[in-house]
Amino acid sequence: MDSEVIQTSLDSLYRELDDLRAKNAARKADIANLRKRIDESVDERDELNAEVKRLSDEVRKLKSQRDALNGCVKELKLKRDELRTQAAEKRETLTKLLDQTQQMSEQIRGSVSELYHQINSLEWYIQTNPLAPKTERNIIAKISALELNLAKHKGLRNVKDKLVQLRVEVGALRIQAQATHAELTKTAEESEKVHKSMYELAKKLIEKKKDADSKHARFLELNQERREAVSKLRESLERVDQLRTKIGEAKESQSPRLKGEKVKSKYKEAATEKMRTGGKLSFEEFQALMEDQVSDTDED
Repeated sequence: MDSEVIQTSLDSLYRELDDLRAKNAARKADIANLRKRIDESVDERDELNAEVKRLSDEVRKLKSQRDALNGCVKELKLKRDELRTQAAEKRETLTKLLDQTQQMSEQIRGSVSELYHQINSLEWYIQTNPLAPKTERNIIAKISALELNLAKHKGLRNVKDKLVQLRVEVGALRIQAQATHAELTKTAEESEKVHKSMYELAKKLIEKKKDADSKHARFLELNQERREAVSKLRESLERVDQLRTKIGEAKESQSPRLKGEKVKSKYKEAATEKMRTGGKLSFEEFQALMEDQVSDTDED
């Protein structure tokens, strides 16, 4: 009876062991599949991270380029405004000189050559003719008036020279301001193009960063899933070791009895054969035969 209980226990342990082995094989396949998916996820994540870094570097370069262009735009604006201010100031001075020229022109009589001719004639007249003091004073006063008028002519000429110079300077400043403005406009347009390129790359960078973060999150999920699967497999393998130990112990406890029953069975077979042929039984054969009969009587 004890042998049957032990055998039943062994069968149960073997069934559990076989079931665990089947489950462990499935778990190992799942773990291998998870490892493969993790490796793929890592490769995809790393590839996306590399793309994110490349795009980030490009965005950084474009931003630096745009900022440099914007700095040039600011400098060109200052230069253009300064040129325009200088031109405006010179135009104001030019306007004042024009008014001064108009006023001087109204006060001047005759031409420079006529004034020189009159002055020279009067001076020659004084030098070549004996004159009464009063007449000489009158002529000298007339010469002084003519020289004053001549000085006004010279002053007007100087003013006109200044007007010409101012017109040249105003024109040069205007041309420089226009050229600066054209350069400013071109630089601003280039800055705008770079900014648009940077903006488009920044949008792509944001999308790639989201994809990379998503892949990393998926990697973490798969890694956690794999750790849990490995933990369950480890527990199952520990249970397999326990079952093997129990099976070994059960076999050891059952082995002497099985051996004894086999020996007893041999003696009984030999006794039965001798009784059939009329042979002499040994003590062991007789004992085996009697124990079997006693066992049958007990069952009855």
